[in-house]
Amino acid sequence: MVELQYPFELVPGDPEFDFPAAEGVHPHCQSDTWFLAGELTATSGRRFAFLTIFNQNRPGGDLVADFHTLAFFDLDNGTYGTFTDYDMPPKNMAPGTIHKMSAETGLMDLAFDSRAGRSSWTARRDAEGALVPFGYDVTLMGVDQSGAEMELRLTVSASRPPVPVGASTYNGRFCCLAQPETFSYFQTGMHMHGSLRWGAETEEVSGSGGHIDRQWFPLPAGGGGTDGDARAVSYEWRTIHLDNGADVVAWRQFDRRHRNAQRGFTGATVAYADGREPVCVEDIEVDTENYVRWPEEVRQLIKPPVSARYLPDRHVVRSKSLGLELAGTPLVPVPAHALPVEYMEGPFHFVGTMHGQPVQGFGISEKSFALYRDWELVDVLSTMLEDRGADHEAGLVEALRPVVDDGRTDEALTYLAGTVRPAVTALGDTDLVQIVDDLTVSLSAGG
Repeated sequence: MVELQYPFELVPGDPEFDFPAAEGVHPHCQSDTWFLAGELTATSGRRFAFLTIFNQNRPGGDLVADFHTLAFFDLDNGTYGTFTDYDMPPKNMAPGTIHKMSAETGLMDLAFDSRAGRSSWTARRDAEGALVPFGYDVTLMGVDQSGAEMELRLTVSASRPPVPVGASTYNGRFCCLAQPETFSYFQTGMHMHGSLRWGAETEEVSGSGGHIDRQWFPLPAGGGGTDGDARAVSYEWRTIHLDNGADVVAWRQFDRRHRNAQRGFTGATVAYADGREPVCVEDIEVDTENYVRWPEEVRQLIKPPVSARYLPDRHVVRSKSLGLELAGTPLVPVPAHALPVEYMEGPFHFVGTMHGQPVQGFGISEKSFALYRDWELVDVLSTMLEDRGADHEAGLVEALRPVVDDGRTDEALTYLAGTVRPAVTALGDTDLVQIVDDLTVSLSAGG
């Protein structure tokens, strides 16, 4: 087991991953992202999860375009609260503007003065003033979409060392959102205890299923590698804490400009509680079984291309090299957040096998992979019909696919209205009918 101490050299010979400096801001990069999430149990027995994001962006090196997000999840009732605050141009370019976010170099010391109060994530010090290796004090403030105040105060301590994304195969340098030299590490096994206040209720909470995720990008994360197109590359990312001591952190990235072709880095990094060396595998496969429609009341910073967008939901994750097959089920439905582009993230329960042995665990699943083009909605409708056992209706949709791909719009609309819609309507599933109607709108608008 690696001893947790400072200084800590994560990747030998690479100063980007020397700690505690790696925890701080990186002035040579235009985007820095800090992420913390976990599962919490209250002394009353109630179960919660949370996530927070601090995102610093300096487009061109001098503009300020930052945001902060906080979300709570009630795992017993399947509900969630979400809050995001921005500090964006042109409003923040006025003379005398005091910017909301501050971040120090050399150590973890973040703060964001949002409209809900001051959120902070700072390195903890011992009685002599020395930094506690990988120990933090976290205070998070927000107001959810119903107006309820949110406050989380945690003491966070590490039980495992950080891990570079891609393990020794990539050593934390990988292609993310079309930026080939993105730096990233994660840290699981974070122990947390403190208090959670949500509306009128306050709970003492604790948990050991917490994790940190870090990226810093040479260019702005939202389109810096795609000539400013923030939706050119979409992704799915999940961190899964299994009860056999393995933590699986998996990425899938898709090029929206080339019919959603998978692009690197797509793979998983696996860390182990028993101190074994982390491993990287690149044979991750995901079968999506269900999609959910984006709730239009949750607004993105960047105007959406259309109102009807669908994101992956229930799914199965596989890897032959890990002997892995996990079925993921959301614990909270449709957890959408008001980030710059479509961003859905929430807690999942995973169950299945790893190397032939039964496993299960808690996970956080995040995705920006929003589908809305006509041929994408054909995929969505076909997948959901198959999942419901409606094989005949799924066959009707498959017959529509080459018509849509060939651009025979009038023929597709006629077939959709006269054949597909009546058949789907007869199933009595309003969600499926909604997809048919959204596909009709997309076709009518030219895809």
